[in-house]
Amino acid sequence: MLTKEEMLQMLHKNVVPAFGCTEPVAVALAAADAAKAVGGTAERVHVVVSGNIYKNGMAVGIPNFDKIGIPYAAALGAYLANPERELELLKEITPEIAEAAKALAESGAVTVDINRDQQGVYVKCEVTTSAGVGESEIVQSHANIVSTKVDGKTVFAKPAGTKVADPLLEKLRAMKIAEIRALVDSASEDELAFLLDGVEMNEDAAKYSMHMDGVGVGIAKTMKSEKSALLGQALLGRIMRRVAAATEGRLDGCPYAVMSSAGSGSKGIAVIIPVAEAAKELGSSREMTVKAIAFAHLLNEYINSYVGKLSAICACSMAASPAAAAAITWLMGGGDEEIGWAIRNMAGNITGIICDGGKVGCALKLATAAAGGLMSAMLAANGAVIRTTDGIAAESPEDCIRNMGLVSNPGMVATDKEILSIMLEKQAAAKA
Repeated sequence: MLTKEEMLQMLHKNVVPAFGCTEPVAVALAAADAAKAVGGTAERVHVVVSGNIYKNGMAVGIPNFDKIGIPYAAALGAYLANPERELELLKEITPEIAEAAKALAESGAVTVDINRDQQGVYVKCEVTTSAGVGESEIVQSHANIVSTKVDGKTVFAKPAGTKVADPLLEKLRAMKIAEIRALVDSASEDELAFLLDGVEMNEDAAKYSMHMDGVGVGIAKTMKSEKSALLGQALLGRIMRRVAAATEGRLDGCPYAVMSSAGSGSKGIAVIIPVAEAAKELGSSREMTVKAIAFAHLLNEYINSYVGKLSAICACSMAASPAAAAAITWLMGGGDEEIGWAIRNMAGNITGIICDGGKVGCALKLATAAAGGLMSAMLAANGAVIRTTDGIAAESPEDCIRNMGLVSNPGMVATDKEILSIMLEKQAAAKA
């Protein structure tokens, strides 16, 4: 079981700002690490990624840049050479770096391969410069560099056994949902107050998309306009609008960082905005608000460890939104039983939403999942819960989450491959 100090450490480590979609950011980070290690000016870049990284990075916008795709992300990283900035490295793109990256990528000097044996987060980048060859490898989480090499010689490597395992996550996985909530409740308001930065950041990202013209395909703009009267101004409509807006802008390359959760900015949006909006609507105290947000972040990590951070399942819908639903149930006065019911309601409601890559259309999925989360919380807090005989629903929230995980892996591994094949065929046809 986590101690309070370990819980705070985990939150500080995993709730961090992310500038741009984290899949191209991970590619850029690996290239930046390799380039900085070897020095010199980038001449060629070769990237190997998992299918999950590829499908999530091929169609999303890059902040401060007018092109999309993994080759461009890799070229940017090779010229930035700033791995110390981690998930915010793209903030340092200049017009000169942008032009150099475009020229490198469009010259054919950047190549990308998919390693179909790798699942989840996996990036390996080799950068050839005027000084030699640098290589960097990222696994498990988007900023987790596990090895760096220069001309074939290892200059950095995480100790054996630490490349994949996260001891704090393993402790979290061993806990009951009720134990996680109680642990959060043992922390003080001041110890958790740093999480409020994420509320402000993600709200700013939502406002940007709702007020700027030309963002994405107009989802946020339409949902804010008079045409969205059917959504109304009640809590449900506000949550859907803000979640959709922040997601659409972020995945279109808006110049705002968002606060991430479990290595993903979109998950951070899906966790933070619904809980913060519900807290405002309910008149929750500052202390209760930060505790609910902390609980949602930890539960998001917990569920992600079962369904997978990157898979055929939309983890924003299957992990972040159930986590938000549980936290909102707590805000509504629900106890551990009702919190478990909210998770069961979500398992019986939105399980099966696929992940077909990162793109502005994710705004629709996240808005749908956020609405499901609020509905599941409202029902659970008022004693309405689907039966354990229904589908994959189970008596305990832990078993519901395990069942959701089984649907993802092994259940939808073949689906994931088919989704990637469809996307690659589309890409090939567009180039023809």
